[in-house]
Amino acid sequence: MNAVHATITVERGEAEIEVEVQFDHHPACRGQRDSLGGKSGAGPALEPDEPACLEFVEAKAGGVVITLTDEEQEQAEEQAWSDRADALREYDDRD
Repeated sequence: MNAVHATITVERGEAEIEVEVQFDHHPACRGQRDSLGGKSGAGPALEPDEPACLEFVEAKAGGVVITLTDEEQEQAEEQAWSDRADALREYDDRD
């Protein structure tokens, strides 16, 4: 598990505030496979694969922990995925 950070700008009242958001990144995980022809893991899935995901940890503005709206948190998660797209694609594409 890796810490992932994203910086977004949110509007609070008439002010725009830069917010640093931290997530924990859980990489994709291949589910357990049955054997096929004596080769372990080559058969059908016994468990589903789990996709990569981000788990919200905290948001800070000026070093102070703040609460984000659902929309702001979604914006931050989209930014974090965008920032990590190349690394995640490389991880997910390996076999």
